[in-house]
Amino acid sequence: METQPYSVQKNLNIYWSVVEETTGREAVVNGFVMDMLTAEEAEELAGALNRDEEQAFLLVA
Repeated sequence: METQPYSVQKNLNIYWSVVEETTGREAVVNGFVMDMLTAEEAEELAGALNRDEEQAFLLVA
């Protein structure tokens, strides 16, 4: 299975971040750091970002 470019990472207490796998840093979308999210929000956002990356790759290939 291929590694996804975005994953979720647990922060303090109940919060989660979406992390860029290549840099290890929190993802930034429209100028907002994807941090302090609920688990559900983080999973949905990471999935959406991974789908966008996959679609962009397929369009280029």
